[in-house]
Amino acid sequence: PICRVTRTASPPAAVRTAEPMARHATLRVGGPADLLAITLSSEALRQAVELAWAHGVPCQVLGSGSNILVADAGLRGLVVLNRARTMRVTRTKAWAESGASLTALARRCVTRGLAGLEWASGIPGTVGGAVFGNAGAWGGDVASTLTQATILEPDGCATVWTAERFEYGYRTSILKRSQMRTAVVLEAEFAVHQGDRE
Repeated sequence: PICRVTRTASPPAAVRTAEPMARHATLRVGGPADLLAITLSSEALRQAVELAWAHGVPCQVLGSGSNILVADAGLRGLVVLNRARTMRVTRTKAWAESGASLTALARRCVTRGLAGLEWASGIPGTVGGAVFGNAGAWGGDVASTLTQATILEPDGCATVWTAERFEYGYRTSILKRSQMRTAVVLEAEFAVHQGDRE
């Protein structure tokens, strides 16, 4: 039943059973996921997660796998590999889907002479993981630059949250501290401004 549920949200070639998680984690460790689905857009991500929730299938979303350890026993239920990577940068905003590389978004801003995300240029995770955990470095963090993010809440509603709603603290957010742990970041927008490219 898990496979049937997920195949409606993703092309069959993107759904795998008994997939070794070591292939998807930067430390190259971890046993198999019962089912793994690859999503290439925030809409596909939303569909896969909502279908799993609707059918009572345990579901976890994984970005770049840079901040996880998976046991040799693997993961039960569905793992959704978030490969939603679309980005847009204007003179005042940097927007990205949650599966986009935070480093790639920061570098795109820097090449255009835009300041605000340069602190993120060496962080290996995704935008979604960064928003979830208030990633930061070199005196900057998500809390100081995020303007809004679209969150898929446990009730199935996709809602736009301002930065204040995340109740950010040092490397934490309300998403990590409450029943909202199952919420999924779909996309995020950060404030940028003209700066010195060098």
